[in-house]
Amino acid sequence: MSFSAGNFQHFLNASPIPMWIYDTGTLRFVWVNAAAAARYGYSAEEFVQMGVLDVRPAAERQLVAELARSENRTAANLPRVWTHLTRSGTPLSVRVTTVDMLPAGSGLRLALVEDVTSFVEMERTLTYLATHDSATGLLNLQALTHRLDEGALGEGYHVVCVRLQGLVEVGDLFGRKLERDVTASVADILRPCLPEGLSAFHPPNALFVAHADLAALRTLVAEAGRLLEPPVVVEGAQWQVTPRCGIAQHAPPALAEQVIAWATVAARARTEDGQVTVYHDALGEGLRRRRLLAVELRTALREGSIEVHFQPIVRLQEAAGTALKYEALARWTLQGVKISPAEFIPIMENAGLGGALLRCVMHRACELIVTLRERGQTCVVMVNVPAIAAVLHRLPEDLQEICALHGVAPSCIGIEITESAAIEDSGAWRRNIALLRYLGVQLAIDDFGTGFNSLTTLDRLPADVIKIDRTFIGALLTNDRQALICASMIRLAHGLGLKVVAEGVEDERQLRWLVEQGCDEAQGFLFSRPISAAQVLASLSDKANDTLGRAASSR
Repeated sequence: MSFSAGNFQHFLNASPIPMWIYDTGTLRFVWVNAAAAARYGYSAEEFVQMGVLDVRPAAERQLVAELARSENRTAANLPRVWTHLTRSGTPLSVRVTTVDMLPAGSGLRLALVEDVTSFVEMERTLTYLATHDSATGLLNLQALTHRLDEGALGEGYHVVCVRLQGLVEVGDLFGRKLERDVTASVADILRPCLPEGLSAFHPPNALFVAHADLAALRTLVAEAGRLLEPPVVVEGAQWQVTPRCGIAQHAPPALAEQVIAWATVAARARTEDGQVTVYHDALGEGLRRRRLLAVELRTALREGSIEVHFQPIVRLQEAAGTALKYEALARWTLQGVKISPAEFIPIMENAGLGGALLRCVMHRACELIVTLRERGQTCVVMVNVPAIAAVLHRLPEDLQEICALHGVAPSCIGIEITESAAIEDSGAWRRNIALLRYLGVQLAIDDFGTGFNSLTTLDRLPADVIKIDRTFIGALLTNDRQALICASMIRLAHGLGLKVVAEGVEDERQLRWLVEQGCDEAQGFLFSRPISAAQVLASLSDKANDTLGRAASSR
């Protein structure tokens, strides 16, 4: 069977693939098939009045003209994606294959146009998903690392790690969907100050920004802090998100991954509020020590080698000198070396061990209460509750379970929370506070006066006691303003029906001043250091103990 020219033309016109023939001299269309007319929106008659450059964007026309006239078909047909424009201006992503028409030298060329728009869009989508965080729309950490290593900022650039404290607790307590919504809102708030293509989010709460200029990066950090001062509002509720920042500088031959790790270490360093930590080698050593201690702390909790000591809280007014309460304080010795609570307790909390430590302390407190009860003594033991949302929301359940196990009334346990925990205003936390009050648990606000919301806390939280922080007590004899603040806090608390405990009393003159001001209770080295349960029992059996009698003699 012969294949005539008519049959060939019919085959080309019926093909679903857009095709055309153009003149290599003038670059004008000579013929187009029905598929091309349909896809581009021009009639066949309109097409032959146009040239191949008319369906190209201006940026591609010079190169297209050179290749369209070229005799080198191999170069012209290299696999690449071009952009074509329809009559309406809609861009199409296409691959074009051309072949010279016979007879040779006719100057006519057949072009087959493969529309790959959907594939290109799919590829772009997959690339976006692979390089961006889905909640924020920012780059992911891997993509930022790749861009920096590819030389986006050259050498000597800086990276800031912004830890967005508060995001993780939202997810832990209210679910990951709400966490993603709050995260997205935070990103929207910060987006105006984030450089395009150099900002990445790494779940659950780390934002990374790279910049060539350190001063500009510090300005960005300050602006981010200002933008996040008000609570983030999502679903009608307020969520406080606090940035904590660390900066590191690239130094060859370090890769971006190392610079990002340095910035992360700096952001984890404990600094004064609002300060940005710049990475140095000592920070890295500190992080390694904290990680080692975290491993040892897990072992200590599992093996029960965390000790609990008890510091007396002494009455200063009625029945002065009586140790009616104790504060339970965790103590830890590792390989014969005492580790400061100021070091190991933050490590525990950051490692997710705050709840386990609290339960350990409550067990030891109940054991002391039972032992004293067997000797005819009654007391209340105060325990410190970490400002960790997950721990706060399990508190009533844990407290009742442990008290029931030891046969101790919940009212024999008091809890001390810092202002940062007290300012939480969720419905669940308010219900838990109400339940604790129903159980008769005494509630004390610890380190009162050191936060920014002291008066708001008193108005919001049904506390029984405020504990004036030791920084005020230590300065009241040498600083008239501090003394005035202390006296005002005592009067304010009494006006609200609250008792006052002074922390860190170390001097007889401090004690006399507190008694004169009507302070209800005190604790500190003047009375006793924190002591073991065995030492508590020994002190109670020693009727000649003068330590607790100091308060009575000061009246």
